[in-house]
Order: sequence, then C-alpha cells, then structure tokens
Amino acid sequence: MVGRVNEQIKVREFRLSLQSTKSIRNKMAEQRIHIWTGTSNKTEEQFYKYFDQSKFIKDYNRFKTDETYARNAPDFNLRSQFSKAIDKQYDYDVDWITVYFSRKKMSIQAAIEELPIWNDQTEVAIYQACVDKGISNVNAILCYADAELIIDKPIGNYNDMIYISCFNIPA
Repeated sequence: MVGRVNEQIKVREFRLSLQSTKSIRNKMAEQRIHIWTGTSNKTEEQFYKYFDQSKFIKDYNRFKTDETYARNAPDFNLRSQFSKAIDKQYDYDVDWITVYFSRKKMSIQAAIEELPIWNDQTEVAIYQACVDKGISNVNAILCYADAELIIDKPIGNYNDMIYISCFNIPA
C-alpha cells in the first residue's frame, strides 16, 4: 500500500512538473522580448558586472525584513546598471533574462541561436533588424522577456550593446 501511495505521489509530482513546464512555455509564448547586441572589449567580469543586482537585492531584503531599516524604501541607487538603463523601478527578473558573452566575435546569426527563442519567424525578424542596423558580427547578445517594458527612446550604449527592438513571440 505504501509503495502504491508513493507511486501516486510521484505521478502527481510529474504531472505538476509537466503543467509547470507547459505554463512557463505558454507564458514565454505570450511574452514580448527585447533584444540588445553588440561588441564589447570588456573582460567577462566587467561585462557581467553591468547586470549585478546583488547589492540591491540584499538591501531590498533588509528593507522587507529589518524593522530597524533607516529608510521607508530600498536604496534604488543600488539597482544594477541594466535596470537603471531600462528604467526598471526595482531590478530585472532573472528568470526572464538571457545574456550571452564571448571573447570571440561570431556572426549575428550564431549569436541569435544562443537565445531561448523557439520560433523561426522571430529569429528571422531579429536577424533582419540587426542587419538593418548594420550589425553582422558580435560577441554579446541579450534577450529580456517583459511584456510591460517599453523602450521608446533607447540610449546609445547598453554595456557596449545597442537596443535592437522588441519582438512578439507568436503563441
């Protein structure tokens, strides 16, 4: 009897896992993605520091849990440089960002293939947008899924990358 109950629990956990995976895929399918790409001469450590949100997260957690916290809000100056550049009030969601950096340049097509995009039409649209901007070889590419993010006036430099555009992933 115990073995049978354990089997039922495992089957239930597997079904929940499958449902979670489907839910994530459906959510991603409904997302708009933002793409940045370019060539950086920074070291890997310097490049990834732009996305470091550890100080803000630590301060935010302290704000949420420490009754002796001196301010009535977390210190927004501690946000990552990326969050500041895209004007996120808090910090970006690590579950929806993909950053690829290499010391060697590669074709934009190869860089796009490093992104978690499962739609050929979207990949072609990203490729065409890059070509239209004169981009053919890069060593960095960034994909951030955020349906609410709007970048009307992109700044010229996002950690040696430029903003390509926002793309809808068809459901």
